[in-house]
Amino acid sequence: MVRPSNFHAHLVDQLGRLIVAGQIGADGTLPREDDLAARFAVSRTVIREATKTLQALGLITTGPRVGSRVQPLSSWRLLDPQVMDWITDADMASGFERDLLELRGMIEPAAASFAAERGSDAQIAAITGALEAMVNAPSKAEHEAADFRFHETILEASGNILLLQLMPILHAVLKASFRLSMHDHDRAQASIAIHRRVAVAIAARQPAEARAMMVALLQIAQLDIHEGPTRNVPVGPIHRTTKKPQETPDARNSRKMDPTGA
Repeated sequence: MVRPSNFHAHLVDQLGRLIVAGQIGADGTLPREDDLAARFAVSRTVIREATKTLQALGLITTGPRVGSRVQPLSSWRLLDPQVMDWITDADMASGFERDLLELRGMIEPAAASFAAERGSDAQIAAITGALEAMVNAPSKAEHEAADFRFHETILEASGNILLLQLMPILHAVLKASFRLSMHDHDRAQASIAIHRRVAVAIAARQPAEARAMMVALLQIAQLDIHEGPTRNVPVGPIHRTTKKPQETPDARNSRKMDPTGA
């Protein structure tokens, strides 16, 4: 039972997930307030407040005589952790995996370099501790939790307060990346190997090496995503692999989900 103080957030979460999954508003139009109020057994005022929040997140737009309409994906606040969480849980993340990896590529190599240069001994010990938690994790869920912590501790050790503000966003992006790239035990072990090389470079106070190893880590994640669960992941230096044919812009655009159905 959802407590009244949390009911607004709960309703926003329910509606957001239904919209992202295409279970409501798939034709571009949200059901009428009366219909939503009856479905969720709440007043129209409660529905109206929830739709205001969804409008602020870019999922819908409202207007007189047209009701509420679902916005195109490009209008959503994709960097909002809640929106990213909805997208990930709806398995939409595969539609923009390139964008996820490019965002990580802009943030994490620099953070690793800064951590090697500026991180305190305690912060570097926290990075190593997160790595060891990955090694000893008895389940996939605990492995992922330790992996999250590894990347978060690197941001913390970077000493850049603006990068720290990106931590909730990075957490959501990592969740999406993990869902796409973590396929089996062998890949988890390969992931540990490259994470260890990042940690070693940071602990050795080698910024350029830390940056390079983080780039290598992201390359492995990219290969995992693009080549699926049958590929053997290298645990040593990154090797060149045969690339899949490049999609044309038209093919890529048609593959991406358009929640308006247009």
